[in-house]
Amino acid sequence: MTASTRKTVLSLYMRVFRIARTWQAQSGVTSDTETERKYILQEARSLFRQNQQLSDEGSIKSCIEECEARIEIGLHYRNPYPRAVSKTHMSHNLFCVSICYCIV
Repeated sequence: MTASTRKTVLSLYMRVFRIARTWQAQSGVTSDTETERKYILQEARSLFRQNQQLSDEGSIKSCIEECEARIEIGLHYRNPYPRAVSKTHMSHNLFCVSICYCIV
């Protein structure tokens, strides 16, 4: 992994944690906010660890793009959970529900 890629991955990881720290549930209910914050942190840790052994630059780049997309979708819709995808979309590769994250 290049130094530039490493910096990008670590930056994304920290961005997810900053988002979780300031996250407010759309419902405005404190318990919902806490639940969603915990979900964001657990999901990020899990998925980054799952892919920390990736060494292929193409796979890493793909994970970075998917991470950025998931962040933007979550912020736009104010929903941290993955969006449901129909099988017809999956067969056309329009969106992949199993987002992968990368870490150094």
